Amino acid sequence: MSPGMASSRRPSLRIHLKPHHKLWLNWDGAFLMGPRYLRFLDAVDRTGTIRAAGREVGWSYRTCLNRIREMERVLGAKVLATTRGGALRGGARLTPEARRLVKLFAKWKREAVRLSDVAFRRIVPR
Repeated sequence: MSPGMASSRRPSLRIHLKPHHKLWLNWDGAFLMGPRYLRFLDAVDRTGTIRAAGREVGWSYRTCLNRIREMERVLGAKVLATTRGGALRGGARLTPEARRLVKLFAKWKREAVRLSDVAFRRIVPR
């Protein structure tokens, strides 16, 4: 019998199949944010800098600035409140609007994955 086969007749699908999800939010039909944006904003919240947050998600500083500008353009509101000053005095923090979006996106993602996993277990035989 080959590996992963429950019997010579029927393979065990759950051993081999795993659902994956790609979720994102649109604002009035325009892309607003996806999972990497969520990780980026979380990292800004933790580290207090755009540069350090960008390193965590694999974005250059320029990419971070472009993504922030695009989010702000689509949303029509600031996403980050920044102060200049370099490593010693500068920094970035989430605006209340961004904090609300991060919480909503994270909660929605957890629930979507949970419901998908329940449906997957119900549909895919052992």
